Amino acid sequence: MSMVVCEECGSFLSGSARFCAKCGATQQSVSQRLRKALGADYELLGELGRGGAAVVYSVRDLKHHRYLAVKVMHPELMASPVVVERFRREARYVAQLDHPNILSVTFSAEESGLVFYAMPRVRGKALSKHLEKRGHLALDKTLSILSQVAEGLYHAHQHGVIHRDIKPSNIMVEDGGHVLILDFGVAKALSSDGGHLSASGEIIGSPRYMSAEQASGSSNIDHRTDIYSWGVVGFHMLAGRAPFVDQGVQAILYKQMTVEPPDVREFRPDTPEVLANTIHRCMAKNPARRWGNIREAAKAAGCVRRGVSSSSRAPDKR
Repeated sequence: MSMVVCEECGSFLSGSARFCAKCGATQQSVSQRLRKALGADYELLGELGRGGAAVVYSVRDLKHHRYLAVKVMHPELMASPVVVERFRREARYVAQLDHPNILSVTFSAEESGLVFYAMPRVRGKALSKHLEKRGHLALDKTLSILSQVAEGLYHAHQHGVIHRDIKPSNIMVEDGGHVLILDFGVAKALSSDGGHLSASGEIIGSPRYMSAEQASGSSNIDHRTDIYSWGVVGFHMLAGRAPFVDQGVQAILYKQMTVEPPDVREFRPDTPEVLANTIHRCMAKNPARRWGNIREAAKAAGCVRRGVSSSSRAPDKR
């Protein structure tokens, strides 16, 4: 049974309840609560999408004449302090990052029984959608996307944040080719205050793109796990598939930990040798065998921006 939090007294109650059994307050839908929380300066336009942890709404900022995407944690998850803190940390981590290849946080708040934060609304498609449509990408486009993702990750790493879930659905390709990294929902701080929110042995991330150390549930995770995932994404863009594509999650996790990934040229023979070798090194099982930092890997791969400016993007007029 789903649970929600009464916005008046904070009690937990059934998601289908119309009234709070403790204080008698009338319960509203998430969209109604969000309208109330945002106030008169914002117009809620509709839902953009939803996942297991949150729903994203399209919102117009009437005061500043701009469009935002507001990510709201599912109210029933507020029963878990760990999940709530992860959501808060996502907002905090991204708010401290200021880079053209990372989707920024405009503001965050906890109002009307909701925990949410706002981001600029952008026009484009997730890389996963491009891959579903085309199978694999042209070499120039692959290099451009890898370059921009690397720059965003390098900035995050320099500020003590690792993403831990780099995959095509978390990479937005805007109209014009500008790339943004999305969803720091499972990010972890590298500093000593660094988010011990997941117990050792808990696997966090996406199996097809996670490093060997993530697949094993290790608590010893650093920036090199993002380098691994970056290499897997590069492999997928070139080959049209991830290195390990078994149907079962456990089988994929086992291969991530134990099986040497194939050479991307087995699936894309025209891949330049230097790019293939760089991607293969990124996917080394032992983190010590990977590149020292993501910018080194991008440089070694020959990633260069081809007519793509990291500071130029098409404004969302919708």
